[in-house]
Amino acid sequence: MTQEKIAQYFDALTRASQSLVKDTNISYIDALIEILEDINSHTVHREFDKPSNDVVQIIQSTIDMNWSLLSPAEKRKALQLAVLKANREDQIPSNYQITPDGIGYLLADFINQTAGLRDGDTIIDMNVGSGNLLWTINEMLDVSIKRVGIDNDETQLALASATDEIINSDETTLYKEDTISVEDAPKAKVVIADLPVGYYPLQPSDKFITRNQNGYSFVHHLLIEKSLDFVTDDGWIYLLVPANILNGDEAKKILQFVTSQAQLKAFLQLPNEFFQDPRAAKAILVLKKQKSKNSEVLMGQYPSLKDLKSLQNFLQEIKAWVKLENE
Repeated sequence: MTQEKIAQYFDALTRASQSLVKDTNISYIDALIEILEDINSHTVHREFDKPSNDVVQIIQSTIDMNWSLLSPAEKRKALQLAVLKANREDQIPSNYQITPDGIGYLLADFINQTAGLRDGDTIIDMNVGSGNLLWTINEMLDVSIKRVGIDNDETQLALASATDEIINSDETTLYKEDTISVEDAPKAKVVIADLPVGYYPLQPSDKFITRNQNGYSFVHHLLIEKSLDFVTDDGWIYLLVPANILNGDEAKKILQFVTSQAQLKAFLQLPNEFFQDPRAAKAILVLKKQKSKNSEVLMGQYPSLKDLKSLQNFLQEIKAWVKLENE
């Protein structure tokens, strides 16, 4: 019944979005945002007699659906499918793709075991995008936390804001900022991000250890370094990074930064099945600002989720490491 409900609400969002796109000639993502905002305001927004009366009725029927019948997890699933469809229709770049649920579940499990979160603690997503990674982790945590999201893309933040209101009753604090240039950073017990990969278009401050002296710097390197500004002294940082980030010439800067300013706690490569292109493979990079007695770095690769025996053995290795970390 759950899958049927999710499909029903997704189909309604699809029909309304497609109708609005044809009627107003806007992008699919903008149409979806407008419909989600209409759902939240319980009314269809019109300007200059658009959308047409026929499309207004289609959108109104989506608004009138009883969204309270869905659990937060079901709402997230329906909205996630709608965002995925919008991304495909508009052919958005890979850095704007949402983080898959499977990655979010593995990351949430590791956070539950290691971070020592308590009710009322804060999680910051430094690259929140449309919000799916933050909503997924929030869904899986054992405690009730405060959520903060930062992004410099207006469209992605509009999606995050609209979906947050539906899923979480608009309780997440969202900032439109260039994360790298934030000076008065909020603090959190846990910092997460699915980092964009590529070059930062601006020249970062000289204070960045990971900046390139000549030419552009890698944005994912700068964000790894910047994450320390957002975490409390006793907090943890969990970042999704390129799986090859600790290999090659550029690894030197990351390792220099980690050894001088933080403590590398874990580097766990995600299952190969999550990535159609091996070059796009990612890993979970875990840092602590405050160095702990346990200097052993947990390293490895999650086996295929279909190989249950190997997966269980790997999870037992993680639990053994966590026990050592907590001693």
